[in-house]
Amino acid sequence: MKWLSNLKLRLGWGIVGNQSADNYAYGVTMTSAPTIWGTGFHASNYPNDKLKWEETKAYNVGLDLSLFDNRVEFIFDTYFKDTDNLLMRASLPSYVSGVIQSPWVNAGAMKNRGAEFTLNTVNISTKDFVWRSGLTISFNKNEITKLYTETSGISGTIDGQTITYSVVGEPVGQYYGYNVIGMFTNESDFYQKDADGNFLLDKHGDRIPVALPEDLQIAEDEVWVGDYIFEDLNKDGVIDEQDRTFLGNPEPKFSYGFNNTFTYKGFDLNIFINGVYGNKLVNLLRQDFTDPMQVSNHLKETTDLARVELIDPDGPNEIWNVYVSNAATAQVQRLTTADANNNSRMSSRFVEDGSYLRIKNISLGYTFPQKWTRKWHIENLRLYMNVQNAFTFTNYKGYDPEVGAYNYNVLLRGVDYARYPSQRIYTFGLNLSF
Repeated sequence: MKWLSNLKLRLGWGIVGNQSADNYAYGVTMTSAPTIWGTGFHASNYPNDKLKWEETKAYNVGLDLSLFDNRVEFIFDTYFKDTDNLLMRASLPSYVSGVIQSPWVNAGAMKNRGAEFTLNTVNISTKDFVWRSGLTISFNKNEITKLYTETSGISGTIDGQTITYSVVGEPVGQYYGYNVIGMFTNESDFYQKDADGNFLLDKHGDRIPVALPEDLQIAEDEVWVGDYIFEDLNKDGVIDEQDRTFLGNPEPKFSYGFNNTFTYKGFDLNIFINGVYGNKLVNLLRQDFTDPMQVSNHLKETTDLARVELIDPDGPNEIWNVYVSNAATAQVQRLTTADANNNSRMSSRFVEDGSYLRIKNISLGYTFPQKWTRKWHIENLRLYMNVQNAFTFTNYKGYDPEVGAYNYNVLLRGVDYARYPSQRIYTFGLNLSF
């Protein structure tokens, strides 16, 4: 079959061990510390003499297909990876943080299922002009299958605040917190309503209040107009830790790359585009720098804080006489020294769409004809310029949607806490050979 250049079926299976823990992680190492009697020594970590290697069993099925003298190449791979005895450090109570390191443990097991498609084509091929393209799309689904802990899940924390939570049956490191469903803008927002906007009444004919944080009442120094409304997920009438929920997955639905190379006589141009779609990011800088009570380092959106004013300027400062005057545009909670409502708690406010498309690299070069260069005994002479991270298209409010994992912790993927952004880099160069 002349149109068929290559057809290959690939099958693979293997076991890979991962020992990426500290040296002597199963034992106790010592560290020095100054004392009033001189240098002393104490244990620097908790031991774990039952520690095992992490183990991944992988299965792979692939297909290579080339057509029409290799002008069209299609590559397909699907894989199944089951990982057991996951290696990670255990969490310790905050009161021992910095005193002694937590032990390495085998935390559980997970599985990854995915597929990757690659299409390489020679779109145009003439004596002077060639255009080649390469498109790759990858899909991956992650799920925790077992946890070897006494609790039902594993928390990913920063400074004692839970940012992610990992449980059996869900992906690793999903964002976890409270769901914001609105803002108290006037007295009526403190009472439950039906789909038509009518107040819900109890058996005595009184309006039913919305859920407030435990032990808090409607008061200026407690919960007031200009504060956020958090969803009462378990419908018990109180906002507490039981109302936290999963807020988003850092794992994208798919990632992609698109490469194009053009050559015309001595000129060559390469444009590479990559991106992801369907993932979420946590912008923790917004949690810090949108608090209106901070004295400095505010983000611009803080200028649209909720402005609490009196309906009747001559009336009292009571709940029936106050409202948020900029309710349609307010992006940040009211000014208050108390903040009993804890408006900046980990919530859906700080979870954003992490999808992006980035023109990752643009390279343009010119190779001088050898009939010119050989006069100066030069075998090859090429001038080029390159732009890296040229443009990024995203709805993410932070500096860079390509975040990675905070402190290289897999439980804190996609958490942007002052990560240094990717720079735009311009390069000019000369390739010369004799």
